[in-house]
Amino acid sequence: MKRLFLYLIILFLISGCVEKKIIDDINIVTGVGFDTLDDGQMIGTFLTQNFKPDKSITNQTFISKASLRRDILIKAARQSSQPLVTGGVGVTIIGEELGKNGIKDILDVYQRDVSIGARNYFAIADGKAQKILQGKYGTIGTGNYLYNLLDNNVKSKDIPKTNLHLLLHDYYQKGKDIYLPILKPKSADQVEINGISFFKADKVAGVIPSENMFYFRLLVDKYSKGNFSVPNGDDGKASIKSYVSKHKFKISPKNPSHVTIQIKIKGSIQEYTGKKLNQKEINKIRRNLERKVEKECLKLVKIFQEKRADPIGLGNFYKSKKRGFDFKKWENEYNNLNIEIVCNVIIEETGIVD
Repeated sequence: MKRLFLYLIILFLISGCVEKKIIDDINIVTGVGFDTLDDGQMIGTFLTQNFKPDKSITNQTFISKASLRRDILIKAARQSSQPLVTGGVGVTIIGEELGKNGIKDILDVYQRDVSIGARNYFAIADGKAQKILQGKYGTIGTGNYLYNLLDNNVKSKDIPKTNLHLLLHDYYQKGKDIYLPILKPKSADQVEINGISFFKADKVAGVIPSENMFYFRLLVDKYSKGNFSVPNGDDGKASIKSYVSKHKFKISPKNPSHVTIQIKIKGSIQEYTGKKLNQKEINKIRRNLERKVEKECLKLVKIFQEKRADPIGLGNFYKSKKRGFDFKKWENEYNNLNIEIVCNVIIEETGIVD
């Protein structure tokens, strides 16, 4: 009982040291964008939202430029009648040119800023980050809209799991490169996910187009959900929904430079345009899907090798399997790997089968 009383006193004293902020007296930043300028400085865009008495939301942006991210925030705060608080940031967008030049400094600052939560999504802009953050998308506020767009596609579509915590983990882990979804403005009130940028160290090395995002997710994620179509010869086309997938790396015991990536998918046929969906046709669809996955995933892996990027983490896998692993030698070893993709598909639901 005395120990419990002591804990309560300590908790009370600690809570008295916490800085209190009244929500009506601050500007909560919901989205941040960084772009590069010709003179080497960065321009930052800080998005806030104001709630009106009729429950509608208005967006407001504060724009400033400086060489350091922290200075950008300080300069932006001078434009606001209330303190800018970054604890509510849900989306951080990196401009296209800045992504090519390198984002090391930005990641370093985010690692040190304890006020920003791990739920924050990072994305690359197709063009300027500022343009995306200044758009007006729906009635829930631009910051909420962009966060929900990314969150929905991570949970139920083709984007691999990502957030600030996972991004920093991959960035500081040897043997794996990072990747980020791409946001493209379609109009002043509409934006779409237009692919995935993969990095070499802290710089964008290449782009995975939107039609190949699911195949990339099969290589980096587990329990991937997604939808894709499979041609079934001249007989029609099937729409497959994947609800479980997993992958595994396996090094050949006879040849360490040969690695097999085994992919298993469980899914269901959602739509079929052929004449009759019987067991023979189901087996045909399954084989066609296995071949398509193997072909498209191998294309992606070869692109990664050409760009000397490793977003699927083969370097980290080899490090865990080989004693005395040398990352200096790995660069050439990675490019010379003989990689094989083997896919196994299980179709568990088909609807009515004739």
